Amino acid sequence: MLKTRDNGHVMPPRAFFQERQFAAAVAEVERMLRPEVQRIRYTIGEDWSGDPAVFFRIVISEDFSSRDQIRKVSSHVKTTLREQIEPVEQWGVRPYFNFRSQSEQAVLQDEAWA
Repeated sequence: MLKTRDNGHVMPPRAFFQERQFAAAVAEVERMLRPEVQRIRYTIGEDWSGDPAVFFRIVISEDFSSRDQIRKVSSHVKTTLREQIEPVEQWGVRPYFNFRSQSEQAVLQDEAWA
């Protein structure tokens, strides 16, 4: 029978115990992405498989949410968040992205997106 060792010491991802620094990094990227992005909110937790994750909720400014611009803007936002924050490399969480326009948020009035 093969015995396994358990060192009894598992470090949670940095994003879980340094959330204030993570929030500051997100706020900085939010400023960088103006005027395309109105705001970025997030939740840190686990994805469907139990892996550490960050779920970004991004509200796109109305001026940049037309059909011909949304793909370009959302791609730019994802790339910028990945490059500037490095969620996997620096924080130990896999990023997930959801987008909504200002007008969608105005209709839905979802507090998690406010």
